[in-house]
Order: sequence, then C-alpha cells, then structure tokens
Amino acid sequence: MQRLFPFRQGDRAEYLAQYILSAIAITVPVPRQEDVGTDFHCSLLERDGDNLRPSLPFNIQIKSHGKNVLKKGFRFGGSTEKGAPKPHEIKQLCQTDTPFLVGLVRLKKQTLDLFTTVTRYFILNNWPVEGKTQSPQIVALMPYSPPGETEINAGVFDDNEKLWTLHLGQPIVSISIAASENQNACEKIKKTLRPYLEMDQENGVLSRIRLGYFRWPLRIQTGGPLKRTFGVALSAPTSPGTILDSQRRVMARFVASLLATYRALNKRKEILQWEHIPEQLLFDQEPQFVRDTIDKAIEFAKSTDTGP
Repeated sequence: MQRLFPFRQGDRAEYLAQYILSAIAITVPVPRQEDVGTDFHCSLLERDGDNLRPSLPFNIQIKSHGKNVLKKGFRFGGSTEKGAPKPHEIKQLCQTDTPFLVGLVRLKKQTLDLFTTVTRYFILNNWPVEGKTQSPQIVALMPYSPPGETEINAGVFDDNEKLWTLHLGQPIVSISIAASENQNACEKIKKTLRPYLEMDQENGVLSRIRLGYFRWPLRIQTGGPLKRTFGVALSAPTSPGTILDSQRRVMARFVASLLATYRALNKRKEILQWEHIPEQLLFDQEPQFVRDTIDKAIEFAKSTDTGP
C-alpha cells in the first residue's frame, strides 16, 4: 500500500483545517465515499455563557496552499480522462441551499485562510461577462485576487477554453493554531465570519424565489469587518416563461403580507396605492388565502370603518 506525497499533503491540510475550524464551528468531515466537492459540513458556534450552540450552517472545501492552487484556483467542471464534461461540478458549486466557503491551509505556518464564494452568483445568474457567448465548462475561483485595492467583479471569460475565472478577493480571516486556542480571538473570528455567511444565505434565498438580486463585497480586508460598500446586481429574464411566472407568484405573497401589515396599522392610504397591482400578479398556484388577504385589505381601505 502507498499514498502519493501530494495527496498525503492534502490529507494533512484537511486534518489541520478540521482542528482549527473546530474552535469556531461544529465541523463534520465528509467521508471519501461521499466527497462531491465539500470537505466539511459546519455550523458556526454561538457562545452563551459557558454553552456553545450551533447557528449558521456552511460547507467548505479545503486545499493545501501551493503554486498549483495559486495559479489555477479552485476548479470546478472540466472533463474526465475520457473527455466527458462534468457540468455537475459547476451545478454543485452554484447550489443555494447552504453558504459555501473555500479554505487554504499553510502547513508550515499552520494557518487556515477562509474565503467567501459569493461571486459564484454571477454564474448562477448567467451574468453577461465580456467575451462570453456560451456557458462555462470550467470555473476557476482565484484566491487572493484581485490584489491591492482593486474591486472584486464578475471576472474574466475565456471563450476558447470556456473558462470563467472569478475573483475571491482576500481571505475573510486567517486563523492560526494559536488563535484557535484563544477564546477571545475565536469570538472575534466568528463575529467577522457571520455577516459573510448571512450575505451568502440571503443571496441563496433571493435566488430560489427567482428575484435575480445578489450582493458581494467589493473589497475584503482580512480580519476586518464587512464593509458597507457592496457590489449589487439584478438579473432579469430576456423572455417570458417560468422565471417571470415565479416572480409574479412570489410577489403575490409579498403584497399580501405588506397589505396585511398596512391593515393592522390602519394605513388605508398606503393600501389604496396598491389597488391595481394585483392585476399584475399570478395566483394560479397560490392558496386562496393569499388573494383573499389582498382583497380584504383593499375593501378595508375603502370602507368607512374606524378600526383595523
């Protein structure tokens, strides 16, 4: 029996990553048989006195820091040795169920750098990057890029290689073994990570309801708070169909909720401003309750009753 040295270094990187991550999150390793691009399933630990409770979930892929990943990035897609494409890897990258991080381990320095992957929403929303005339067959997530104060954007598309290169920016945090043993340092790390995970989570929710709206940090200062200067994008379908119908159904729920709130607050004038909006909504797959809530709110706004 034997193990190739590069693979063994990767194994050791995962061991070190698990130890460091376990100081801030429940960290469950994915068995080799189940490995589809995620190395650990995690839940950020929230401190309450002497108790630690799981809160925000996230998945993470780990690699050992080295020339290969710095040059080629974290790669998804491509083809098998027989030339068969692997679109499932890009689809898995673009999942919206759980926030997804990638991490680089420096074995000699015994540190773990954690990166957000929220720029993957450019792929999910089929963003029109310059030069892109087709769907990507390979996606490369580039750590520590762009350098300096350059803003993170939609990346670069190589139409010949069908390669979409996306920037990850700088690490959110860089965690040393020493920091993982320091309670105060761990609390600061969790506080720094949380808003990035929440942004990824929010993007996922908005994507699932077909809103097409997503945000990403324009610059990341390692160890610092998430800055309020975000990049914001809003994609829209170019033809009527499933996405548009889904948007109209979701909007029906939003309007019902908003008008119910206005009714509870006795805001008749505000309700009447929405009187003709239901004509634009789609109720065919919604419970009758949704339409009834809107109709009753409008009836209330037109009535002379003094109570809500």
